[in-house]
Amino acid sequence: MKNAYILKVKTKLKQLLKALTSINPNTEHEVDEIIQAIGSMENICETGACATRLRLRLKSTSVVDKKRLTTLGAHGVVVLDNEHIQIIFGLKANMYSQIIESRLLDKSS
Repeated sequence: MKNAYILKVKTKLKQLLKALTSINPNTEHEVDEIIQAIGSMENICETGACATRLRLRLKSTSVVDKKRLTTLGAHGVVVLDNEHIQIIFGLKANMYSQIIESRLLDKSS
């Protein structure tokens, strides 16, 4: 009885872990939309993230469509100056940053 319970708990934990770590099939599309809202890949100089914010250095923040970013799920958009912006996406921020960084590296090679 105890072994069956332990097996059931382990199975549920594995399912939960799989769900938490699976990649959303729409993530690449979401990043495409975000890139368009910030003015294209050509506008991006560098990217980074903290726990909840996508931090970008852009050629110009003047072309950023804040309303579109909010529609795409941003909880807030903080324009720091003419080049720096922080977009609050919650836990997706780091994943978005990694995908954008990968695309920047592919573009430069």
